[in-house]
Formats: sequence, C-alpha cells, structure tokens
Amino acid sequence: MDKVFTLISVAIALAIPFAAPTHAQVAEIPVANKAGDFTTARVLGNRGYYRNTHWLVVDPNGSLNCRATPNGAVTTRLSSGWIVTAAFPANKDGDAIVMGQSGPWLRVIATDPLGAGKLPACLVRANRRYIAPISLDYTNKVISKKAQ
Repeated sequence: MDKVFTLISVAIALAIPFAAPTHAQVAEIPVANKAGDFTTARVLGNRGYYRNTHWLVVDPNGSLNCRATPNGAVTTRLSSGWIVTAAFPANKDGDAIVMGQSGPWLRVIATDPLGAGKLPACLVRANRRYIAPISLDYTNKVISKKAQ
C-alpha cells in the first residue's frame, strides 16, 4: 500500500507544471495601414476587442487642427506633445474612428496641459503623420520599473 501512495505522490508531483517566471503581456496598439491611416481605435486582445484610449499629437507643423466634422470648420488647435483621449460612442462595439471622404478621423477629447480643462470633442485626421497611439500597459510597466 505504501508503494501505491508513493507512486501516486510521484505521479502528481510530475504532473504539476513547474512555476517559471513569466512576463506580463503588454497590450498591442492600433497599426496604421500603408497609407499611414488608422482605420480603427480598437485592438483585438486575448479577451476580445479593447479600446486604445490615449493618443499623442505628433503633427510635424507643431499644431494639429481639430474639426467639428470631417473636413469641417476648425474648432480647436492641438499642440504637438498633447495627449488626447479617444471619444468612443456609448455602445461597446463602437469605434472612435469615423470615416470621411478624405479618410479616417479620430474623435478626441483634449485636456489643456496648461490647466484650462477639457476641450469639447472634435475630430483629427487619423493618420500617423498627426497622431500616435499610446499603450497604457507599456507606459504603466515602464513607470512601475522606474519606481522600483
């Protein structure tokens, strides 16, 4: 009987996988197509789609026009270096990217870095010449490493 318990114990011990250190997964970010356009602000992850909410203004001219409608009147100018938040619709499957005749546009809400508060939602051209997606997972990972 002791041999049976010993064999069972050894079998269980061998069946349990060894705990190895693993690295946490970092969320992907939207990728621009060949024309440089972002066609969605949603990314497929291991648990379905999730929203890429933060974007960096990278306009080479230093100021990005934000419009009321695609190709519409300019309502706000966003400076390069500003971080904007994508404005997604209320439904969970909605996208912050809207299509216009000149290509995709990202609906954003900007917060004035000088403390003037949030600006009304507006549209910026969804192209890598003007904006870049930010991975909050990666940013949080870098910040937590520096804090250690």
